[in-house]
Amino acid sequence: MTEHARGGTLPVVKRYLLFLPAAALAASLFVACGDGPDEETTPTATATNPATSAATTAATGAPIVLENPTVTSTGVKYTDQVVGTGATPTMNSSVTVHYTGKLASNGQVFDSSVQRGSPATFRMSGVIKGFSEGLSTMKEGGKRTVFIPSALGYGPSGNGSIPPNADLIFEIELIKVQ
Repeated sequence: MTEHARGGTLPVVKRYLLFLPAAALAASLFVACGDGPDEETTPTATATNPATSAATTAATGAPIVLENPTVTSTGVKYTDQVVGTGATPTMNSSVTVHYTGKLASNGQVFDSSVQRGSPATFRMSGVIKGFSEGLSTMKEGGKRTVFIPSALGYGPSGNGSIPPNADLIFEIELIKVQ
């Protein structure tokens, strides 16, 4: 995990790897447009605008808004794409996660273990409050999109490429709790 979620100022992940998610989205749209019968599906976690992937959102600069999220008392919002079945972390746990951090205002990726190709391991107590709160009700194997209000992120000081008072979005996969 780079220092963004820890509160430091290491360099930001480059946006040039956004091509792969765009290609995957295009492939899935192509498959979805087949000649078979249409099935009704119930969406789980999508954005309310058409820019649901990191690549599309970053390209359009559209704000990311979660649809029908669970909202905590502190203002953290989340939607689960996959509900895990394993252990749930505590503030004393170490966790291994894959994540992508974006600015909620325009979808710009500022950090991503996924793009680096290596999950991050850290203590729950060592990250910004909104990140640990978003993880605290997940179970191993779960995937979640978390909206973090600025006050539980980097607040008025910002951090590197994260501007002051920026709301954040993290896509998180909880791989392991230790």
